[in-house]
Amino acid sequence: MMNEETLIAIEVNCETGAETVRPLTPEEATHREAHRIHDETRRAEKDAKEALELAERTALATWIAGQSTLPEAARNALARATGVTLPGGTG
Repeated sequence: MMNEETLIAIEVNCETGAETVRPLTPEEATHREAHRIHDETRRAEKDAKEALELAERTALATWIAGQSTLPEAARNALARATGVTLPGGTG
Protein backbone atom coordinates (compact mmCIF):
# COMPACT_ATOMS: atom_id res chain seq x y z
CA MET A 1 0.00 0.00 0.00
CA MET A 2 1.19 3.50 -0.67
CA ASN A 3 0.17 5.02 2.66
CA GLU A 4 1.10 3.91 6.14
CA GLU A 5 -2.38 3.43 7.61
CA THR A 6 -2.95 0.22 9.49
CA LEU A 7 -5.67 -1.85 7.91
CA ILE A 8 -7.76 -3.76 10.41
CA ALA A 9 -10.08 -6.72 10.50
CA ILE A 10 -13.03 -6.78 12.85
CA GLU A 11 -14.12 -10.28 13.68
CA VAL A 12 -17.39 -10.96 15.52
CA ASN A 13 -18.08 -14.19 17.34
CA CYS A 14 -21.68 -14.97 16.35
CA GLU A 15 -22.31 -16.99 19.50
CA THR A 16 -21.05 -14.48 22.04
CA GLY A 17 -21.14 -11.21 20.08
CA ALA A 18 -17.55 -10.55 21.15
CA GLU A 19 -15.57 -8.41 18.73
CA THR A 20 -11.89 -8.85 18.00
CA VAL A 21 -10.00 -6.06 16.25
CA ARG A 22 -6.67 -6.98 14.71
CA PRO A 23 -4.38 -5.73 11.95
CA LEU A 24 -4.79 -7.42 8.57
CA THR A 25 -2.14 -9.95 7.74
CA PRO A 26 0.07 -9.09 4.75
CA GLU A 27 -1.82 -11.70 2.73
CA GLU A 28 -5.18 -10.15 3.63
CA ALA A 29 -3.91 -6.67 2.78
CA THR A 30 -2.64 -7.91 -0.58
CA HIS A 31 -5.97 -9.62 -1.27
CA ARG A 32 -7.85 -6.44 -0.36
CA GLU A 33 -5.64 -4.36 -2.67
CA ALA A 34 -6.12 -6.86 -5.50
CA HIS A 35 -9.89 -6.55 -5.10
CA ARG A 36 -9.66 -2.75 -5.11
CA ILE A 37 -7.61 -2.78 -8.32
CA HIS A 38 -10.00 -5.28 -9.90
CA ASP A 39 -13.00 -3.10 -9.02
CA GLU A 40 -11.31 0.03 -10.40
CA THR A 41 -10.44 -1.80 -13.62
CA ARG A 42 -14.03 -3.01 -14.07
CA ARG A 43 -15.35 0.53 -13.48
CA ALA A 44 -12.89 1.94 -16.02
CA GLU A 45 -13.89 -0.71 -18.57
CA LYS A 46 -17.59 0.05 -18.01
CA ASP A 47 -16.97 3.79 -18.36
CA ALA A 48 -14.99 3.25 -21.57
CA LYS A 49 -17.75 1.04 -23.01
CA GLU A 50 -20.40 3.63 -22.15
CA ALA A 51 -18.31 6.41 -23.71
CA LEU A 52 -17.86 4.39 -26.90
CA GLU A 53 -21.59 3.65 -27.10
CA LEU A 54 -22.38 7.34 -26.62
CA ALA A 55 -19.92 8.30 -29.36
CA GLU A 56 -21.47 5.74 -31.70
CA ARG A 57 -25.02 6.98 -30.97
CA THR A 58 -23.91 10.58 -31.45
CA ALA A 59 -22.24 9.76 -34.76
CA LEU A 60 -25.34 7.90 -35.95
CA ALA A 61 -27.64 10.74 -34.90
CA THR A 62 -25.41 13.27 -36.66
CA TRP A 63 -25.38 11.14 -39.82
CA ILE A 64 -29.18 10.74 -39.80
CA ALA A 65 -29.68 14.46 -39.22
CA GLY A 66 -27.36 15.21 -42.15
CA GLN A 67 -29.46 13.22 -44.62
CA SER A 68 -31.07 16.33 -46.07
CA THR A 69 -32.55 14.42 -49.02
CA LEU A 70 -34.84 12.51 -46.63
CA PRO A 71 -38.02 14.14 -45.40
CA GLU A 72 -37.91 15.17 -41.74
CA ALA A 73 -40.50 12.53 -40.84
CA ALA A 74 -38.28 9.84 -42.38
CA ARG A 75 -35.22 11.10 -40.47
CA ASN A 76 -37.25 11.09 -37.24
CA ALA A 77 -38.53 7.56 -37.92
CA LEU A 78 -35.00 6.35 -38.65
CA ALA A 79 -33.76 7.95 -35.43
CA ARG A 80 -36.53 6.29 -33.39
CA ALA A 81 -35.88 2.93 -35.03
CA THR A 82 -32.18 3.11 -34.17
CA GLY A 83 -32.74 4.51 -30.67
CA VAL A 84 -30.93 7.81 -31.13
CA THR A 85 -31.97 11.37 -30.49
CA LEU A 86 -31.31 13.79 -33.31
CA PRO A 87 -29.58 17.09 -32.62
CA GLY A 88 -32.23 19.56 -31.57
CA GLY A 89 -34.16 16.88 -29.67
CA THR A 90 -36.19 15.36 -32.52
CA GLY A 91 -36.30 11.68 -33.28
